[in-house]
Amino acid sequence: MNARSKILRHAAIALAILGPLPLSAEKPDVHARILVPASVAPGSKLTVVVELTIGSGWHVNSHTPAESFLVPTELSLTTSAGTLSPVRYPPQAERRFSFSDKPLRVYEGTVRFEADLVVPTNGVESISIAGTLAYQACNEHQCFAPAKIPLDATVSVARSPENKSLINPIGRQNLRAVTQ
Repeated sequence: MNARSKILRHAAIALAILGPLPLSAEKPDVHARILVPASVAPGSKLTVVVELTIGSGWHVNSHTPAESFLVPTELSLTTSAGTLSPVRYPPQAERRFSFSDKPLRVYEGTVRFEADLVVPTNGVESISIAGTLAYQACNEHQCFAPAKIPLDATVSVARSPENKSLINPIGRQNLRAVTQ
């Protein structure tokens, strides 16, 4: 395949993916939430989980899409204190779609992204975790414009046991969801 044929092929695929939406287009069914425990001990390590739920009939490109022109799903996280590890991305699925000659790497259903947070040993009463999940939702026929879901959560840092003043000793989950 010569260079011109490749460019035309990529342009045709891009038009199929990014072409104008019909007036009856439904909105993508994509939601995300950040999951963290309500309270942690100073000096501990916790796993920050971002749960992405993609409705039936929809998919988003994986973090490493099969074609360079496809928009990858990317998660960025920041914290007010402590140290965050790099994000661990979920396994991707390879699927064939009518608009592509080769299988694409996508996320479907419910997937979880994870990062570890090392909590400081002292001086912090709570930690704010903020982030953005960027993605492009598609179905069998079309892709929508790239979108972002803002995420945030707060984790209390329990005082030392010798102070006998533990915050939330039951350890219930703090599930704060921001959806789009």
